[in-house]
Amino acid sequence: MPQIEQTEFFLSQLFWLMVLFVVLFLVLTYYTIPKIRAFLNKRDNFVKDHLSKQDALIKKAELLIQEYDEKINKAKEEANQIIEQARNTAQKESEVILKTTENKIQQQIKETEDKIMKEKTIAFNNLEKELRESATLFVSKITDQPSESIKL
Repeated sequence: MPQIEQTEFFLSQLFWLMVLFVVLFLVLTYYTIPKIRAFLNKRDNFVKDHLSKQDALIKKAELLIQEYDEKINKAKEEANQIIEQARNTAQKESEVILKTTENKIQQQIKETEDKIMKEKTIAFNNLEKELRESATLFVSKITDQPSESIKL
């Protein structure tokens, strides 16, 4: 087969293969690979830079979270103190109100007892007077004397 036989052109093909290989090797070695290496170094530096920035931001975020937690705890403590003060104030005020109310009630009880005693005294005096009048009337009826002449 004549298409497959290439003995005549083998040396020239081998020469051009070597020339192209050397040219390709030189182009890759001195032009393409340095650009690729520079790009990879740039990318590596970019990643390292962003990782260091990320670490710094993480530390900053942790500090902010810690400050936030401290402020929350401080606010909770202040709220608890305010609640405790309000509770103590309310308890003191309720004790004062209870004492005042108890004193008023005791005063009203005393005034009521005094009124009852006065009414009782008046009632006993009226009862005594009515009993004398009744007794005088009764004696006058029994003795047939006028009630004005009888003294008890």
